[in-house]
Amino acid sequence: MSVKLSGFADEISADFKEQLEGLRANNIEYIEVRGVNGKNISVLNKEEMLEAKKLLDEHDIKVSAIGSPIGKIKIDEDFDAHIKVFENCMLAADILGTKYIRMFSFYIPDGKYDEWRGEVINRLEKLAELAAAGNILLCHENEGGIYGESPERCLDLMQHFKGRIKFVFDPANFVVGGHVPYPEAYNNLVEYIEYMHIKDAGDSGIVPAGAGKGFVREILADLIINKKFDGFLSVEPHLSVFTGLSELGGEDIVKSGYKYKSKAEAFAAAADALKNILNNI
Repeated sequence: MSVKLSGFADEISADFKEQLEGLRANNIEYIEVRGVNGKNISVLNKEEMLEAKKLLDEHDIKVSAIGSPIGKIKIDEDFDAHIKVFENCMLAADILGTKYIRMFSFYIPDGKYDEWRGEVINRLEKLAELAAAGNILLCHENEGGIYGESPERCLDLMQHFKGRIKFVFDPANFVVGGHVPYPEAYNNLVEYIEYMHIKDAGDSGIVPAGAGKGFVREILADLIINKKFDGFLSVEPHLSVFTGLSELGGEDIVKSGYKYKSKAEAFAAAADALKNILNNI
């Protein structure tokens, strides 16, 4: 088995050095960078990015992806300003040494997905064009409220872009949105999966992988054993309240009843749940 483990270490601590120490404590050698010293990766300046790179090298941690907020704005918000944010994320990817930028497909008002599809495609085409010019691969994550919330609309995007934008499969986000991740959604999207977010959810909220209704074990078993997947599995616990969570709209789902003494303990529990699944399969 040659999958690589990564994680959103800003769920361990806002302090970037402590994030890297936490990953090392969990024997995880990659990070999906989202929050750095309390600031989103998208707003760091070049000097802050270089300092982050120095710390990464000191801890021998590599970057799996930029966990950007690109596409996580309303579809009718200023896109020119958002392009500047995207260009800064591309700079971060270059400095930190990854080809992947995680992104979304815009919040759609009043569920009018068909009405706004054309504008979604137009904006994503522009982002994909810029990404290709910078040797970056965009990876779209399913997320509540955006165009690509449902499996069907995620497939619509993947079929339109034909590999120019790939897919980040997040089982918990499908569950929270009222969608069943497996088998139909997974089977329809599997050929587009570039990496996985390891997050699970049940009726009470976010839970460790394998404890909810995300079919995480079944998905990973097929992906790794049958599809020979060798990419990143990125741990995104959401099992505790952490710096930046409110910006992600996630405070209402961290209510599963799992109680941890610290954010580091919550992250370790999420990582251990994934490792247990991998050991079993």
